[in-house]
Amino acid sequence: MKRFCNVLCCLLAAILFALPLGVSARAADCGAKLLAITYDDGPGKDTGYLLDELAARGVKATFFVNGENASYYPEILKRIVDEGHQLANHTYHHKNLNTLSSGSISSEISSVQTLITAAGGSDTAYIRPPYGNANSTVKAAATAPLISWSVDPLDWKYRNRDTVCKNIINGSYDGAIILVHDIHQTSVYGSLDAIDQLLDAGYEFVTVEELLLRRGITPQPGTIYYDAKNKGVNLSAEEISPEYYDESKLTEHWGYDAMQLCLERGYLQYGMNGEWYPNHCVTRGEFAMALGKFCGVFGAYQSPVGNPFSDVAELDERTPYILWINDSSLMCGYDSRFRPDDNITREEIATVLARYLLMTGRTSAAGDEALSLYSDRENISDWAREGVATCTDCGILQGGATGFLPKDNLTRAQTAAILQRLANR
Repeated sequence: MKRFCNVLCCLLAAILFALPLGVSARAADCGAKLLAITYDDGPGKDTGYLLDELAARGVKATFFVNGENASYYPEILKRIVDEGHQLANHTYHHKNLNTLSSGSISSEISSVQTLITAAGGSDTAYIRPPYGNANSTVKAAATAPLISWSVDPLDWKYRNRDTVCKNIINGSYDGAIILVHDIHQTSVYGSLDAIDQLLDAGYEFVTVEELLLRRGITPQPGTIYYDAKNKGVNLSAEEISPEYYDESKLTEHWGYDAMQLCLERGYLQYGMNGEWYPNHCVTRGEFAMALGKFCGVFGAYQSPVGNPFSDVAELDERTPYILWINDSSLMCGYDSRFRPDDNITREEIATVLARYLLMTGRTSAAGDEALSLYSDRENISDWAREGVATCTDCGILQGGATGFLPKDNLTRAQTAAILQRLANR
């Protein structure tokens, strides 16, 4: 049984190797030139085309939607969110908020927020007051940062594609927030022309939220932001990611001892540049490969029934292990998909580990009483309850002050902590 635990530790540790590279130390200036292009008053009839073209260019934008228009385009709002853009609030009726009472201002904002939330956007979406007007009453009523602009091409006035493009380019600078209106076709085409030229000039287009964060700004509700110039802090996208950790401070990380143990014992390996990536998440495909290696499966493994998954490529190095784990009934897909690039959740990993422990006779299934420890036990999926209970009863997985958090992704440091517990059993 001890040998089983040690081998299982090796398998889980292998997960930690095949993850995206991170930044080893926080840099003051990553060298990026950043722009945030924003689109007001839509969605409109050309917003779908605009989204197609932004996707083709790999550009992210911020859409300050008007409620009267947004209510007719729920599918476009969802698409904005799904494609990684920032969905933001431009009030419902586009009134001058400076002339309204506090209650009316709140109503103008909250009615659009409802549409944004329904589309999967932020529950505290950034706000752009119509005409940029925001007096003290507006600021006090705002539940999120107020976003103005620093580049106005007057596209509402000059309904000419070339003029819009020229005005955007002439006004742009590192850290600028660009105002455009996607309800005008000339604005859509002109902004895309400008984006092409600015990309060629070395600019990177990001959402307003990302622009502020990468410039070291923590946005505050009721505060107006016009731009985010480089004032000595210019972080990379990696550095503002929830998965980022400044590896010059590894000894301060709560999972340092567990990760060090895994590295010393060969349960996991360093990344290409010696990174540990303690906060990076583990994917389903990576976990399958790790478990397969733990069980002695080689990369030449071939399933007797072939590849049943439409999203698992034949040449992917994870494929033999995905096929093996499916053949072993330890981890399966559904609807002909395995979802190899999805992050694995805490309840998923509990289910897989419990199946393996039960299959090898290492433990017996635990009843629902083991879940009484967790205040969020009702959030555990029905298919995962036995697995979570079994791993809890074994002490392999633990919850925290806020519960088990079954839908949360498992990080490398958390995986290392699991390995440490298994190694010490």
